[in-house]
Amino acid sequence: MITCGDVLDFLQELAPSELAEEWDNIGLMTGSRDKKVGRILVCLDITSDALHHAAEIRADLVVAHHPLIFRGIRRITDDDVTGSRICTAIRSGISVISAHTNLDHSDSGVNVQLAKALGLGELEVLGRGPGRVGMLKERTDLGTFISRVKAALGTTHVRVAGTAAAGVRKVAVFSGSFDDDLEAVKRSCPDVVVTGELKHHTALDVREEGLCFIAAGHFSTERIVVPYLASVLAGRFPSVEVMSFDREQDPFIAY
Repeated sequence: MITCGDVLDFLQELAPSELAEEWDNIGLMTGSRDKKVGRILVCLDITSDALHHAAEIRADLVVAHHPLIFRGIRRITDDDVTGSRICTAIRSGISVISAHTNLDHSDSGVNVQLAKALGLGELEVLGRGPGRVGMLKERTDLGTFISRVKAALGTTHVRVAGTAAAGVRKVAVFSGSFDDDLEAVKRSCPDVVVTGELKHHTALDVREEGLCFIAAGHFSTERIVVPYLASVLAGRFPSVEVMSFDREQDPFIAY
């Protein structure tokens, strides 16, 4: 029977741990490598809702993008949110694995899936970071491209810093939070950059540099990887039932 160790080994092939940022926390968060796995739930975030759903469907393992344990913790109790989630996982016998920045950097990971969803081809790495840059089949105007972004990511709103007066053909993507490396963006000369979120002062710099960024939301630009991850896990382990957590929602509400 498949074990957590088998899943970890596969994720190491898909998104090697060496790709993760030094500050990140990836891999097995709770449970044992030897635990037998018959059902997997895949999600973006390890929330209490996700863990309760995993317990309801009797999942043996949750594979998530964001880590269950991110910052250092001194105790594990039900008195705080993170501790309560850890306790829920342990009490329910659910192992938890995270593939975070290693999956951001991976050749088939979050940014590549985001680029594909937007219809980009001829992909290249954006500088030294996890982002990618590619080409649309045809040049289009900014308004039309914004509509494409909304439709592809299932979001009703985006925020835009800067303009793309010459239209959009070359596009860079940087899922989640942009890391402020504007020099790498300038060297790649994209018409527009699609990211999740952008700091206020970075947005000011973007405008003055004559660049154009579309901030489509952290959740929207990374949730795109969940169905992909579920699909490749199901393909690799056909004897295991793999499910996506479809009740996940962006924590922000747009009014």
